[in-house]
Parts: sequence; structure tokens; C-alpha cells
Amino acid sequence: MNKLLFPISAVPLFLMGCTYAPPQAKIDAQTAAQIPPPMAWTQDTIAGEIGGHWLDDFADPALTTLVTEALNANRDIEIAAQNVARAKALLGQSRAALLPSLNVSASANESGALGGGSSSRTALRTGLGASWEADIWGKLSAGKAASAADYQAADARLKSARLSLAAQTARAYFLAIEAQLQSELSASTLKAQEDTLGIVKARKRVGFSARQDLVLALSDVASARDNFSAAKNAHRNALRALEVLLWRYPNAKTALKTNLPDHARPIPAGTPVALLERRPDILAAKADVRSAFALTARAKADRWPALNLSADLAAAGQNLNTLFEGPNLALNLGARLAAPLFDGNLRKNRIAAAKASQRQSLARYGNSVLNAYAEVEGGLDRWRTLQERGGYLVQAEDAANETLRLAQLRYQAGQSDLLDVLTLRQRAFSASRARLANQRARLDARLDVYLALGGDF
Repeated sequence: MNKLLFPISAVPLFLMGCTYAPPQAKIDAQTAAQIPPPMAWTQDTIAGEIGGHWLDDFADPALTTLVTEALNANRDIEIAAQNVARAKALLGQSRAALLPSLNVSASANESGALGGGSSSRTALRTGLGASWEADIWGKLSAGKAASAADYQAADARLKSARLSLAAQTARAYFLAIEAQLQSELSASTLKAQEDTLGIVKARKRVGFSARQDLVLALSDVASARDNFSAAKNAHRNALRALEVLLWRYPNAKTALKTNLPDHARPIPAGTPVALLERRPDILAAKADVRSAFALTARAKADRWPALNLSADLAAAGQNLNTLFEGPNLALNLGARLAAPLFDGNLRKNRIAAAKASQRQSLARYGNSVLNAYAEVEGGLDRWRTLQERGGYLVQAEDAANETLRLAQLRYQAGQSDLLDVLTLRQRAFSASRARLANQRARLDARLDVYLALGGDF
């Protein structure tokens, strides 16, 4: 036994202890080289980082409840969550590969003579076996590092999916409110047109209106009814789109607020460098880079010999009392060193493929960073532009309504034509529609900024 133990124990311990250490400095340098972060945003921003509860900015408990419902029910979130669970399980498998495996066995056999003799023998066997692959070149630890990075990427993508779904739900909610307000605006305009038609009919009966006025009024009532019908359909469609996100059966009956929130407060955007450490899709892309580096290291380590150590302790006897006595015990120790001799360039091509994936992951990371910068800049610019336009649209709506009011007074006094009233009413209607659309667009733009900055909710 001593002769067998010596060569096993003489295996250099430092080789068994070698592990893969991710070249973090190299990874950081190569990712930073893709898109050097600017010092500040080109858009003027206020100091401070984006808040961690941007959903509360809208001060709408109903919206918060709907977002929670969507997160609990939506299958896209469930898919992302199961990807995280799968990545965690794969990480556990990679960790287990670094540890020895133990197996236990037991058997009992009864044997006797076929000729009818009464003699029989009982054979009992039990054994304990252990095996371990020494991570000499860091192949197994590189696999564990890749699995850990994949787990981090899956977790970041789950956060990104939750953030995206929260924004989608809020956007659908605001669209449904706008559609409801547009429907109410169309209804009030239709009523005003019908009231005008009634006045025209009354004036025509006493000879104060020509048939041309009646035809104009009838035409505008028909157009108003068409607008109202279209607005009601848009409202129902908006409610269905919201309920699809909530995984409700789409019945278009979700209760809504009667007005849109109006936020003019600037959004703190922080710095571009801080964005890289906060935005989930960027964190996922960087984790993909770390995984690609680790998989390249694993492919390279696969070129070298693999060392497997094993030990088996076996016991055999005819009864339990003597099974574990010295003569019935046997210990076997073994070591197996296997090196690739010819594989038709299989490992060489695996390394080439891993390096190509590594370059791809770096390029994807660069794209993610560049797109993130562009989304922040574009979102801030769009939000500010819509804020500016919103002020002009309010002025235009107020002026159009005042002009309409004066035209109606002149028409009732017989000082202007019906065509002027109908034209100005259409202008007032269009101005109100544009103001509502702008108000909802400002909310969408604010959500886009929150998403671009990667702020939590």
C-alpha cells in the first residue's frame, strides 16, 4: 500500500490549487476603450442622481397598483425570472465540478447448488468511492467564472425587463387616460355642433338662415359624430392594450383617473460615468464580456492534460459481523493523466470561436453604451422641447376658445356668418386635441428619460 500511496501524494499541490482569475483590469480597459465616457451631458441638467422611486413622482396610487399587478402577472417577467433561476442552477453545477464526488454502494447476493443441495452462501459487498478532477490549468474555475457572469447578466436583464414593463404599463395607462379625455372632448364638440344645428334650423324656419348654413351645420355635425366614434374606439383600444400588459381578459373596463398628471420639474440625470454602473442593460452587457473572457480561458485550458484522482474503499464478506474486518477491506487509489494527442483541430477551433465571441461581446457592450448615451441625450432634449411646446399649445388653445366665443356672439347678433363659427370651432377643437396629446407626450418623454437613466421605481 505504501508503494501505491507515494506517487499519489507526490503530485505537486500547487498544480492542484491553480484556478482561473478573471483579468478584471484587462476587461475594464477593453470595455472602456469601446466608448470613452464623456465628462458631462451635452443637454443642460440639474445636479443630482435620478431618484430611486420615480413611479412615486406621478402621485397616482392607481398607477402604482397597476404596475405591481403587471409585474406579478406578465409572462415576460416570468420568463426573465426563470432565466435567472436557470443561470443560478448552472452556477451551482459549475461550483460542484470543483469539488470531489463521493459515491456509496451496497449489495447482497445469495448463491446455492442447482442439484438440490442445501448449502448456500451469502455474499455482502459495500463500497465508498471518491473521485476528483484537479483544476490544474484553471479550466473548471474558468467555467465557474463564466457561469457566475451569466447569472449576473440574467439578473440584470430581469431588472431591465421589470423596469421596461413598469414604463410600458405607465405609458399605456397615460395613453388610456388621454384617449378618455379625447373622447370627452369629441363628445362636447359634438354637442356644441348639434346645438348650433338646432339654432340654424330655428333661424331657417323664420327666414333668418339660408339653406347653405343648414347644409354646413349638418356637415359639421356628421364630422363631429365621426370624430366621436373614432375617439371612443381609440379609448377602447387603449384600455385593451393596458389590460394585455396586465394579463387580464381584455374587456376594456379598467377604471382610470379623470386627468393626466402635469410634471414640469426637471429630472436630475447624474453623470455619464454613473450611468455605466446603474443601467441594467449595460451591466448585463459587461457581464457578457466577463463570461466571454472566462469561456476563452476555459477553451485554452482544455488543450492541456487533465488529472483525475480516485479512491475506492471496498468491503466484502458473508455476514455483517465480519464485513468490516481487516482481511475483508480493500483500498484502491488511482491517478489518471489524459492529454489530447489528435483532435482534428477541434480545440483550436473552439478557441477561435471563443475569441470571436469575446470580440462580439465587447462590440455589443460598446453599442449598449453608445445607445444609452444617445437615449439619455435624446430623451432630455425631447422632454424639454415638449415642455416648451406645451406652453405654446396652451396659449393657442386659450386664444382659439376666446375667438370662438366672440364669433358665436357675433353670429347670434347677426354680425358674422355661420362658416366663421364652424371654422373657429374646428380650430378650437384641434387646439384642445393638440394640447392633450402634448401633455401625454411629455409624460412619455419623462418615462423615456427614466428608462434611459436606468433609475429604479
